[in-house]
Amino acid sequence: MSVKDKVIFGLLALLLVGGAYFQWMSDDMKSRMDTLNQNDKDHLDTIDREFREDLRKLNIRFEGRGKHIRKAQEDIIANTNLINQTASELQDKIEEVQFNLDEYERITDRKIERTNNDVADLEDSFDSQSRQTRRKFSDLEQTLTQLQNQLKELLEPKEDEKKKR
Repeated sequence: MSVKDKVIFGLLALLLVGGAYFQWMSDDMKSRMDTLNQNDKDHLDTIDREFREDLRKLNIRFEGRGKHIRKAQEDIIANTNLINQTASELQDKIEEVQFNLDEYERITDRKIERTNNDVADLEDSFDSQSRQTRRKFSDLEQTLTQLQNQLKELLEPKEDEKKKR
């Protein structure tokens, strides 16, 4: 046998040992999986039994509570009706307040308009009175000037006479 044949047989032996090792590991994993699956099945059966028993007990406990549920439903309906009635009353009050505000706004607008008209009339009256007062003042000044001129005319002849003498 040559070295080449020995290396090939050595590699073949390593491959067989590696294959045997992987076979042994896979068998071990399969057996552990079977155990886990069996444990899982037993656990699920226990859980299902416990769940069914708890559900049965719960149903028994709630069978006597039907009247309480009906009372709660009646209370809910009564509260809903009360809420609707209160909302309706509140809506009526809101509409009444809105109507009063609108009426107040109309009355206030009319009063403001009348006040603005009165102010405009007073301004016109004041302007007219001011013009009349200026006119009278001007007439008084003119009359005063005329009187002063007449007084001068009356006094001048006397002065002229005094000078002539």
